[in-house]
Amino acid sequence: MKALHAPFVRAQVYGEGEPALDDPAELFHEASKLHPALAQRQAAGIARLETSDALQAAAKHPVRRNRLRSLHPLPRPTRPPCTLWSAVDRRRSRRDFDGSTLSRADLATILDAAYGGRGDDRRTVPSGGALYPLELYAAVRHVDEVERGVYRYDSELHALEECEQRDPWPALEAACPLRGLLRGGAVALLVLAVFGRTRFKYGQRGYRFALLEAGHLVQNAVLAAAALDLPALPLGGYYDGQVDELVGADGLEESVVYGVVLGGSR
Repeated sequence: MKALHAPFVRAQVYGEGEPALDDPAELFHEASKLHPALAQRQAAGIARLETSDALQAAAKHPVRRNRLRSLHPLPRPTRPPCTLWSAVDRRRSRRDFDGSTLSRADLATILDAAYGGRGDDRRTVPSGGALYPLELYAAVRHVDEVERGVYRYDSELHALEECEQRDPWPALEAACPLRGLLRGGAVALLVLAVFGRTRFKYGQRGYRFALLEAGHLVQNAVLAAAALDLPALPLGGYYDGQVDELVGADGLEESVVYGVVLGGSR
């Protein structure tokens, strides 16, 4: 099989002609590159962090918590009898949701695997500078002992912080361009990136780091779902503004960048 030539690839991506000079994807990629000649300017945020006690304290404890909201403790995560390699082999993007209910214990296990705390201010995923710019939300429809609504996962307390008590599924389905994609799902995990948590130190590169971290988080979630024999579907195509509104994000300083829909056990 012949390799595709670059002009052919460009034609397939951009249509006739070259990409525009102000192509947003190329501009961002260039702006977020590291260059030896710009090392001092690109390290300005690192220098500020090293000399600011306030920044160090905030960076060490990147948790959003509203003490006026109800908190629902979760059961201890379980460890299913499944090796890493069998989970990798069994992982598939599945959309065979049938309206089954997800157990509260299984939700607790997947949340913990995805972004849970592991002591020493660390989580289950690699994070640039250990800044952890993500917040994980659960839009619950069919989960045992959990009312329908939107919750924020508090990784330190291993609990669900109640954000809104209403069925989130109509809003989620309306935000999905592919009709019926979420039908029968039990819960959607929504990954919110708080860009300032990483950009203050790494600038434009920090935006890349947030997206990379979201990928690590969702991979953990789908591998845990595979180990529990639960259907899981990574969700990347949705109307951003509508999903941001569901979690109270402004879409600029913070935005939902990824998600995964989980089904219940049969």
